Amino acid sequence: MLTHFVFTTLKSTMTESRRGTSEAQHIPSIRPGIEGYADGMRMFPRLKEWENQIALKALREGKTVDELRNVTPFRQYLGVAKRAYLAGEHSPFSSFPSLFAESPSIDMLVSFGNFHPIRARTWTLAKQYPELHLPLEQFFQDALYQIAPYSARSYDPSIGNPFHHFLAEILKKRFQTFVTIYQREITAPLQSEDMSQTKDGKPAQRRVKIASLDAPIRNAGIPQTLFEFVERTHHTPQDTTHIEDQEARDKIHLLAQLAGLNEKQEETLIALYIYGGNTPLIAQLRRTTTRSVRGQRQAALESIQQLGYETVSGILTGASQQRR
Repeated sequence: MLTHFVFTTLKSTMTESRRGTSEAQHIPSIRPGIEGYADGMRMFPRLKEWENQIALKALREGKTVDELRNVTPFRQYLGVAKRAYLAGEHSPFSSFPSLFAESPSIDMLVSFGNFHPIRARTWTLAKQYPELHLPLEQFFQDALYQIAPYSARSYDPSIGNPFHHFLAEILKKRFQTFVTIYQREITAPLQSEDMSQTKDGKPAQRRVKIASLDAPIRNAGIPQTLFEFVERTHHTPQDTTHIEDQEARDKIHLLAQLAGLNEKQEETLIALYIYGGNTPLIAQLRRTTTRSVRGQRQAALESIQQLGYETVSGILTGASQQRR
């Protein structure tokens, strides 16, 4: 097919140095890492203890989220939020519709409604391990979708312990396990002959931490990380990605001129090359439909096909310029 030939030829002649890297471009919608995760959770309210107890009671009774909508005080919250929305006004209960809409079950509703204390508790626990760069967003995911829903299903009010205390204790135990697993991932076991011995003959240390490029170099004259040292002392090959992309644009532009393509058709071919043929992404960036993108692509390729194989091949491989 002509589509395969055009883009395969472009990539094989001008992007050899990009092997092993992704060509698709991603546009972040929120901040990355923990901050971005917290941003997404701001759409949910923070449930008070007595609100937790009402939701947990409904959970033990086998009720659904839709049935919980009609239970006081949630029925009143949702009603006030709806009236405020229709009037174009702000309401302190405007986050409750999102909570109910995004919760497939009551245990998940309780989890989403307790993300804020989960986050605070996790930060408190993480401060006990300042030397570790813990992937806290991973623990937040586990806490939100596994630990907190499990706690909601397992909670027994007869023990007289508030739910947020019950959840905090389970979070503490799971976090300790999380830290232990992470520590094993960033350390390696020592050989028996390398183990230092204590006075009673037992190994003083069984594992050693794997060196991190981001860790500061000890006793260095200039404060720097190992990555900064290597970057400063070793030459980094020049990134030719931008140059290669520009060359590809120029070749597509020449084909477009010879084939009589309009501006939209030329832009479509360039976007298909840059974004790796990701039609939905191109449609999203151009605020159009995938059908429109496919139509522009088809019309452009049919016009280019009229130029003939030798002409197209010569332009894409650079053979036509060499003969001039």
